[in-house]
Amino acid sequence: MKIYLDNCCYNRPFDDRRNIKNYLEREAVLLILQKAFDGEYEIYGSGVLEREIRQIIDPDKAKSVEGLYYAVIKGSVELNDSIVARATEIRKHANIKAFDSLHLASAETFVDLLLTTDIKFLNACKRLKLSIKVMNPIDFVMEVDEDGRID
Repeated sequence: MKIYLDNCCYNRPFDDRRNIKNYLEREAVLLILQKAFDGEYEIYGSGVLEREIRQIIDPDKAKSVEGLYYAVIKGSVELNDSIVARATEIRKHANIKAFDSLHLASAETFVDLLLTTDIKFLNACKRLKLSIKVMNPIDFVMEVDEDGRID
């Protein structure tokens, strides 16, 4: 299975673990990343994601997130005119931020699943007709079968 994690997923392992939602999402993201390291999943990124990671204000966190990102990705989708056009179309049909629409459009070109911890983004995706699934990492971990597939 090919998976795209958005920026919030890469940040989650470095977020405050005292918040139970952050803690559970952190554990789910780390489990997914471990399975990618073990060869069960392929993780793909994008030029958009790389740009967003570089905008993290805390330099130590930015370095940690960037290191995690580059350690796990199998490849990266580069921004092109068709991705920008699809992102524009997505924004016309849903209240989705520019970066998120670019993540979604990038993911649609190459993966089966986009993971996000952003509830607003996730809910907006539910209102769209998409060629991929969009899920919270916790839901993915809970729904994946023993063969690594979701229904």
